[in-house]
Amino acid sequence: MRTKTASALAADALRGELERLGLAPAEAGPLAERLSQLSRDLPEREYRALLEGVAIGRRAVRAPARSPELSRMLEDFASELQKLDEGLRLLNAFLARLREQTLEPARTLH
Repeated sequence: MRTKTASALAADALRGELERLGLAPAEAGPLAERLSQLSRDLPEREYRALLEGVAIGRRAVRAPARSPELSRMLEDFASELQKLDEGLRLLNAFLARLREQTLEPARTLH
């Protein structure tokens, strides 16, 4: 009898997690195979976010279609969130540079 490879074990565990999050076994199996390669090097927090995002996305596909107005509003909201995320990344990079340039690293930079 052959033993399962690490990749197959990871896919089985991933399939179980997806099923626990509400995906049907028929959907969870193929998704687990694909996601096991993507999630191999992710930290635990990002791994959990990936699983929850996939589960939410699959549920949204099965949900009835939304009104065009609601879809447009959600797209606009997503666009604004992307802008906010970009701004926060810029601020983070700026603060990191300031922190590197300060002479007293023990002080808190506000």
